[in-house]
Amino acid sequence: MKKKIISQEQLIEINFLADWCIEIYRFENNIEPDSDIEECINRLTKTKNKKNLRGLKEEYNETIEMIQFFSASQYKSLDKILRNKFGHGLYEADKKYIKRINKIVEKGKISNEEQYYLLREYFERIWDMQEHKQTAQKIEKMLFAFEN
Repeated sequence: MKKKIISQEQLIEINFLADWCIEIYRFENNIEPDSDIEECINRLTKTKNKKNLRGLKEEYNETIEMIQFFSASQYKSLDKILRNKFGHGLYEADKKYIKRINKIVEKGKISNEEQYYLLREYFERIWDMQEHKQTAQKIEKMLFAFEN
């Protein structure tokens, strides 16, 4: 079996994504303690060690989704922690997330499973919001088309 070659840029992204997610899970654990936190962190570490960029991107998307449920003060606290550790925070991450969503929606077609799950998560967040009704309808059609 041919071993996949990882570029230096991909390796940096892998390390960042794993560390970012771990930081958010730890923060969330401080808010609502979870006995499975070490299992989550171990899973992330294994994904990082396997250099599984796709898996880490999925985890990253899940953490971005998770922070949408934080209170304003929790969001600000986490943002400060992330800015201190990584040099940027949640606002920039959320903008990148929305930019990726919009790019896929503008294209009008889902090309792979990663895009599918990204749009599905976003759809679940906006489907009942009047201001996002048109986008939600378009995403719903795209999800259906990809599933079939």
